[in-house]
Amino acid sequence: MIQEFAQWIENVTAWRIGTDLFIGELPIKRHDKTEPPTRCVCLFEDGPSTVDGQQPDRSDKEIQIWNRADDYWTAREDAFALYRRLHGKENIWLPVLTSGEDYLIMVLDAVAEPAPIAKPNAKGKYEFSTNYILRIEDPYA
Repeated sequence: MIQEFAQWIENVTAWRIGTDLFIGELPIKRHDKTEPPTRCVCLFEDGPSTVDGQQPDRSDKEIQIWNRADDYWTAREDAFALYRRLHGKENIWLPVLTSGEDYLIMVLDAVAEPAPIAKPNAKGKYEFSTNYILRIEDPYA
């Protein structure tokens, strides 16, 4: 599901998977053997989905969106631009990828506003993090 979510983000923003948008990890080298850019975004799974026994067709998936840039204000603006684009959105059909799975995000909620987590880090780069909960329905259950 995280790949479908990343593809949806690519479809609605300027971030590009494998170029400056990464899934699951920040690679040491990209596919073209170059280092990832300083200004980038990563999507991380923050644990397994929780399920509600009363609603077997629904799960809540936690996703962390982490970003970095050369300066505080760019990192902050990137994080808040994504926050404004994502938080509170409803009825998002994620793209169907090779797995053939359909996912409907009923509600996409940020746990809180983006927060600085490195100001700066050991390499002088600035980082922000935002945690989201994707309330997902299996439309075929």
